[in-house]
Amino acid sequence: MKTLISKKKKALMDILGYYIDENGLIYNKETKKEHICPVTKDVVFVENASILPGSTVIINTTDLSLSEYFTEFFEKILN
Repeated sequence: MKTLISKKKKALMDILGYYIDENGLIYNKETKKEHICPVTKDVVFVENASILPGSTVIINTTDLSLSEYFTEFFEKILN
């Protein structure tokens, strides 16, 4: 099951303009630079990546990063 999920994530990353190296690190196809999580400011590995619905935001999957992302998201909506 994990392999299938990784294949789906890799396909989605390709569609979104990213590629994954042999270590699982996500890179931007256009810039060839490592993708940096906008919340944690760390590089993102495919096994820890969350691709948020309705967007092209790719973040590290941790309780803290998800909480911070959604807090900022709702603050923008409510203000």
